[in-house]
Formats: sequence, C-alpha cells, structure tokens
Amino acid sequence: MIRSVLTRIVLIAAGGLLYAGCVGHRPPSPADRFFLHKDAKKAMNKANAEEPPSPSLEEAIGKLRQLMATARPTPKAAVATLETTDAILAAALKEATSVPTVDNLLEVGSAYQRHGLHDQAYTYYVRALNLAPRRAETHEALARLWRDWGLPQLGLGDAHRAVFYAPASASARNTLGTLLQALGLRQAARAAYATAIRLDGEAGYAFNNLCYLSFVEGNSAQAIAECRTALQFDPALAAAHNNLALTYAALGHAELARREFGAAGGAANTAYNMGMVYLAQRDYVSAADEFDTARAARPALADADRRARDARRRAANEHPGTGGQ
Repeated sequence: MIRSVLTRIVLIAAGGLLYAGCVGHRPPSPADRFFLHKDAKKAMNKANAEEPPSPSLEEAIGKLRQLMATARPTPKAAVATLETTDAILAAALKEATSVPTVDNLLEVGSAYQRHGLHDQAYTYYVRALNLAPRRAETHEALARLWRDWGLPQLGLGDAHRAVFYAPASASARNTLGTLLQALGLRQAARAAYATAIRLDGEAGYAFNNLCYLSFVEGNSAQAIAECRTALQFDPALAAAHNNLALTYAALGHAELARREFGAAGGAANTAYNMGMVYLAQRDYVSAADEFDTARAARPALADADRRARDARRRAANEHPGTGGQ
C-alpha cells in the first residue's frame, strides 16, 4: 500500500509540485522544481532493476537537434526588460561589461539561468570558458546548464572535467551526482553524493540529494534521516523540507507533510503541494479544497484553479450524483 501511494505521489508531483527535488550548491533555478521525477516511474516499478545504460552520443545529438528545432528564442524586448528590472542581473551585466573576468561572466550566466534563459546563460558561460579553460567552476556551471536544459548527457563531460580540475570540491561532486541521477544512474549518483559528503561533512545539499534518492527507491526511514541531516546543516534548504514532506505524505502522515511544506514556502505553496499529495492519494475532494486555498492565497496561480476543477470532476466521476461533494 505504501509503495503504491508513493508511486502515485512521485508521478503526480512530477507534473506539478511547486518546489522540491535536487539542488546543488547554487542559487535556485526553475529546474529545481522536481526535475528528476521523470526517472521515478522506473525506480518505483522496478526498484531492483539494473542501472540503465548511458544514452549514446547519437541519442544526445538527436535530442539536441530536437531542442534546437523546437526552441523559441526569448523575445529581445523581454530580455531587455528583464535586464533593466532585475537588479541583480543589471548589476552583473554592468560589472561584466566593464571588467569581463571569469567570475563576472559566470555571475551574468547564473543570473540568466535563474530566469530560465538558457541560451543567454550559455553565451556567458562559454565566454568564461574561453578565458580560463581549466576553471572548474565554469565547467560545473555548464554541466548544470545542460542538466537544467533537459540534456544532462551533454553536460556529463563538463561535470567530469569540473571534478578533474577541482578534485576536492564537494560542489563539483554533487553536480556530477545530479547529472548521473538525471540519467537514471542512481547508484553512481549516490556514490558521487557520498564523496561530496566526505569532502564536506556539512554539505546539506548533498544529504538532501541522498534523501531524494532514498525517497524514490522507497526507503522512507533512510530518506527521513538524510533529509533531517540536510536540515541540521542548512535549516533553510527548501528542497529538503519538500522532500521530507513527500516522504511523510507517502507514509500517510498528512499533517507532518503540511508542516514541512509550510517550512519550505508560503501558504499558497503549502496548499498547492498538499493538493498534489491528495490528488496522488485519490482524495479528490480534499485536493480541490487545497487548490482553492492556494488560489485564494495567490490569485495569480491560475494552475491551482484548473487543478481544482479537474479534481472535482474526478470526484464526481467516482461518485456520480454527488457533484464531487
């Protein structure tokens, strides 16, 4: 029973949980929203299966071509507006323009990546790489960019180069782990996270990533212990609170899950994520109520309104004549 509920929580969360998943030692990006859950179905359906092989170069090139064919460049006007309205990005651009050092270029790339502007981020990361080809931080930034862009295969080389140039960097090992995990290589990812922790015993982000792995593998006790350790070192790590909340939810501890979601974000995020949990548990009436609460707390969250309607439709289908009540 727990395993079946866990499976549904993982898969439904993949389509809509606001904030969770694995993060590195960096500012959050849009890809920190449960970006690894596409691999969770295999983990739940065949927990003891062998690790899948790494995708071939041909597959990676094919995905890159598909990405390039379907990509829609961000309108220049939108980029220009962002460059003037985002104070951090504007300051980074000004500094990099006057003093184009590796650090300044990486700051600009990171600011663009935080907004999901991967092509602009890539331009600045490559400029930084051209200035210092052996700089580990630049290779790590590129690896994360490819991962967040949905092509972790293309970032694996940079992740390994980051480790080669900075073998004592816990962050580089952790980033390598996130790419391996995105590729479905969970055992290798766990080894990378463990190495990161050996290099930095207080790396809360690495403990959080171990927690997530344990969660998708159905090891709830270990996941709880690892998430608690992550929060011991970094109490404000939202991803750890969310992963802990999901583990509690899979065990049926709804109020503990709500507490952890609340520690990770505001009222809207908490209600929305609880709605996703109830949706996974097929408690459609409770899910609809949570989505209503989320929309009331944040009127701009139109997705909550759509999910509330869908949950009530499902409730009505299960109990015809009740109107979903």
